Amino acid sequence: MSEQTIKDLKKEIYLLVHKTQEMLELTEDAFMKNKANSLDQAEDLAKEIHAKEILLTATLAKMAAANNEARALLTAPAHIEKISTSLKRITENIRARIKEGLLFSDKAIQETGTMFTRSKELLKKAGETTVTGSATGANAVKNEADAIISMADNFATTHEDRLVTGECSPKSSSTYLCMLYAFEDIASHAKEATKKLASK
Repeated sequence: MSEQTIKDLKKEIYLLVHKTQEMLELTEDAFMKNKANSLDQAEDLAKEIHAKEILLTATLAKMAAANNEARALLTAPAHIEKISTSLKRITENIRARIKEGLLFSDKAIQETGTMFTRSKELLKKAGETTVTGSATGANAVKNEADAIISMADNFATTHEDRLVTGECSPKSSSTYLCMLYAFEDIASHAKEATKKLASK
């Protein structure tokens, strides 16, 4: 019974990762098309993820004392919930961008698009690792996450140059940088979640 319960919980964790993927796609849609209703849908998903994380963590905590696998998984749902929290930061910044009519430079739009694409790939790999629990999968997620974090740092540095030369306004700059830092956090939490899922 215990093993089946762990299997069921892993399925629930996979569904949680899948919801973050949906949330990311809606957020990208809102960014690319200035669609506020996509932001509303994304934020509804964030509420669902938050509620589910609390239930999963409580269930794993009850099992953890007598079950090493449950103990290993204990903080994985919280890391996935933090992915949705980071995505919510992005939705809030996109909402402000739409409302205030903030303009991003072509380069900033291109870079943000790259971050969305790479983050989608990362969450797809994280979802696969949730199912397989393989160390190889977790390592692939780690490498992808580290690449995203490094890329975000590079984008932030080149963005400073655009700010200095007047290509980007200070108000748009703050919004763009907040989004970059949120992508870094998504990568970091995806890495930590899959590390827990692959530990035996």
